[in-house]
Amino acid sequence: MDAIRTRLLEKLKKLKGIADSKSDDVFSFAIETAIFDVLNYCHFPVEDWPIELDNTTILMAVDNINETSFSLSTDGMEGEVKSLTEGDFQISKETKAEAYQKIMQAPSFARNYCRTLNSFRKLR
Repeated sequence: MDAIRTRLLEKLKKLKGIADSKSDDVFSFAIETAIFDVLNYCHFPVEDWPIELDNTTILMAVDNINETSFSLSTDGMEGEVKSLTEGDFQISKETKAEAYQKIMQAPSFARNYCRTLNSFRKLR
């Protein structure tokens, strides 16, 4: 597992253009989550990890990072401005429910990766 995580971490950092190790913990967590998602979906042990799934797993990790950072940023702040009216000055901001809807519409495992992973999936 460590060799896979290290290999994917290096690829992810190259993809993001990051040379330092400041974000390694966050990236490692996202990569591990994606690896476990793939293993759980495909039903094979980590020892049988096909190298062909590396790029898909990295894309899943990037989606995890993007979705998590989006949800964390909306919890600590007010929602984004939806509309601004100048006459009688009115500003409306999105609610947390609307922010959550955006997260749910973002790319996710079930919507984008099943087709790729089905090629590697083993039935129990």
